[in-house]
Amino acid sequence: MENDAEFLKAVIGVFLADCPGMLAEIRAAVAARDATRVMSASHALKGSVSFFGVQRAVEAARILESMGKEEELQGANEALCVLEREMALVVLALEEIAKESV
Repeated sequence: MENDAEFLKAVIGVFLADCPGMLAEIRAAVAARDATRVMSASHALKGSVSFFGVQRAVEAARILESMGKEEELQGANEALCVLEREMALVVLALEEIAKESV
């Protein structure tokens, strides 16, 4: 992708458009204490962010996914805070990359 700035910009654009909805779904699932939704929504975000190779964000999503899979949501609020912090950094970085690739 480094040699195709337009493709990179398009992929980043799709991710940035989808990211708020994915995070909102995880927030709602954690608030509802719905383990299946936590697992599913975290898995989807993990897959999307892993495309960019951001290991800390991937790991934060993986932790929530595992909590959902194990149906053990104790600590999910704290894990969500970590995920949101990591995703904020990812979004900032991707916005900068998208600007530079113009």
